[in-house]
Amino acid sequence: MPKKRVVLAVHGGAGIILRSALTPEMESEYRSALQDALSAGYAVLNRSGRDDDVTISNSGHQEDVATDAVEAAVRCMEDCSLFNAGNGSVFAHDGHIRCDASIMSCSFDKAVYDNRDVSCDKAEEDDIISSDKESSITTCHQIIQKRRYPKTPHPQAGAIAGVTNIQNPISLAKAVMKHTPHVMLIGKGAEDFAKQLPKEARVEFQPDQYFWTERRWKQLVNVRESEKEEQQKQQQQIMKVQLDHSSTTQQEEGSDVVCDKKFGTVGCIALYQPDANDNTYQLASATSTGGMTNQRYHRVGDSPIIGAGTYANHLCAISCTGHGEWFLRCVAAHDIAKRLEYKHGYDGTSSATNNTLLKKALDEVVFGTLMSEDHAGEQGGDGGAIVLDKDGNFAADMNCPGMYHGWVYEDGEMETSIFWDERVTKQ
Repeated sequence: MPKKRVVLAVHGGAGIILRSALTPEMESEYRSALQDALSAGYAVLNRSGRDDDVTISNSGHQEDVATDAVEAAVRCMEDCSLFNAGNGSVFAHDGHIRCDASIMSCSFDKAVYDNRDVSCDKAEEDDIISSDKESSITTCHQIIQKRRYPKTPHPQAGAIAGVTNIQNPISLAKAVMKHTPHVMLIGKGAEDFAKQLPKEARVEFQPDQYFWTERRWKQLVNVRESEKEEQQKQQQQIMKVQLDHSSTTQQEEGSDVVCDKKFGTVGCIALYQPDANDNTYQLASATSTGGMTNQRYHRVGDSPIIGAGTYANHLCAISCTGHGEWFLRCVAAHDIAKRLEYKHGYDGTSSATNNTLLKKALDEVVFGTLMSEDHAGEQGGDGGAIVLDKDGNFAADMNCPGMYHGWVYEDGEMETSIFWDERVTKQ
């Protein structure tokens, strides 16, 4: 019996997530929320496009069903207060909530890739050069075009950082991708852009009260109090921050920052192929976060950075969650994709019948690059990632006790996973 393809997967953050600390009721709530997000994304893939939205782009970007699917799934998680994104975002040191998000997609036609002609005819180039004694810029461009790979896959990307009062940051990131020539907008500029968008973009502002939750406010109060105690003990300035999904405290060597090891982010990856026998397919990835509790100076992590927390090309789509600074330093998502292609030989002309290569590339980064020691001998990079390739092979892993995640097969069957030991029996 052939293995079923995975077409969409989500995550809701990683960290020290233990069965002993999660009641059966809370576990059920998280799994239900993951299934809601999977259903939202799968519904878009299943009907080959969204029924309540139209493309707002006038810049020539191709409509991408996979992009709509990851947006729908992430919007669902942003509207759920369980996750650190949108409605459930954490508070920064100044008591404000600032959100980051990014989205990336790539459409690909394997037939065009297989039939491309990249031969460079030196005699033809010499004829062009000899006909132009002045070596004009026109001649240069003619030769460049002769050497150019035709129909090379061209990913699209959009990102926003440090925005306030945006109900669904992922939709604003998508609007940047679809409706501007830019990739990333930040702060007030991104908010000003949001105000100009048409209703069809589904980018809505909400008052501060919409984002306020007692649980998140208590987290900020507790971190501030702990920070104050540390300052009194050590008689020096302490900057304490907290991420999501754990309570283990760590003092970073050579730094005044104490981190509670919690990693709150949401993300989704999707594969869309109009026909199983069709050579055309689309891959997309999206990631959204509220950052870290008590973060200062408008800190930005890996989630809105293309290549660090989010990446998609013609081979795979990746969304990461974890200690953002380490994922930024390692350019983690991009590293996974390029290891898959360059080291393990997975390219646009090959097919994989299982996730062996995907797992190798993922594990080399999650358990290798991210966990390398810094100059002080400190290990970092706690977190995980979800990865989906063009053949519907899926892999997820984490170097911490748990990660909220789930995936849906092409027939609609869903699975969810939270705890470390579940990975042994699933995937």
